[in-house]
Amino acid sequence: MNVEKFIAERTPVWQRLEKLLAEAEIKDPASARLHEIVELYRRTASDLNRARSHTANPELLGYLNQLTGRAYRLIYGAGHQAPVGRSLLRLIVREIPAAFRRERLAVAAAAAAFLLGALFGSAAVLIDPANGPRLVPAQFFTERPRERVQHIEENRERIDSVEKAALFGASLYVHNIKVACLTFSVGALTIIGGLWLLFYNGTILGAIATMYILDGVPVFFFAWVGPHGALELPAIVFGGAAGLLTGRAVLLPGNLTRQASVRRVLPSVWRMMTAAAMTLVLAGIIEGSFSQFSAKALPYALKIAVASLLFMGLLAWLFFRRVDEG
Repeated sequence: MNVEKFIAERTPVWQRLEKLLAEAEIKDPASARLHEIVELYRRTASDLNRARSHTANPELLGYLNQLTGRAYRLIYGAGHQAPVGRSLLRLIVREIPAAFRRERLAVAAAAAAFLLGALFGSAAVLIDPANGPRLVPAQFFTERPRERVQHIEENRERIDSVEKAALFGASLYVHNIKVACLTFSVGALTIIGGLWLLFYNGTILGAIATMYILDGVPVFFFAWVGPHGALELPAIVFGGAAGLLTGRAVLLPGNLTRQASVRRVLPSVWRMMTAAAMTLVLAGIIEGSFSQFSAKALPYALKIAVASLLFMGLLAWLFFRRVDEG
């Protein structure tokens, strides 16, 4: 490593961190730009490790030691001083959306795999409707779509009490969180496996949707799946995206050590998985109650409108920058 070139390239990062630390030490640390400080701290700590490996320059090592020490004290001191409620609010309002915007390429890759699967499943059923039962697992295909719609519309509501809704919803979001964690784990270990799971889940969705459309009951499908699917399906994609991000850090660390590569993405990964889990809990509650109501209780147009609002709200939360964030 050319030490002089290294110093020239990395000095702007160190100077920016030093400036932010100086500002934070004067003001309330909780109101400082902690997210940027944390990111610069990690980069500077990585630089310190590289410098230790390639030079014994006491001035450089001393400066980086002192800088990372200041950043460490501020970050973890501020974290202990901040009230739990304020920290949780900051996590939800700022840190989680910032992580998704920062890792939008991983989210886009996961979404693309899922959508390609949906297109494949839909095309397969359009080419030959007999492909529907072949692609869709037996537990999801117990009767023809039109027969299922008729059965639901002519019988009593499946969920007729708060207790039933709570129990059903709990079983759903626990199951969905397991699916998201599986997608994350396979993606983290293999990358390709995570993409395949996303593609496979998309294939099932595309095949089922097309079966309902061909059987003449598309409105029922979108009204039945839409309210919870608007949250559940993106959340599974988010789990897959976090897995791809981790897999890339582990399997393709680039110029960094594997440990440094994982450490770099870990803050984004745990925030993305937290968002996925929170979203899946809400989706499970909706699926266990609101989604189960037939047209006798709720017009399907209303359910589809709610689904659209939930999906747009989720995207706005995660990907639209707040005005006060600059």
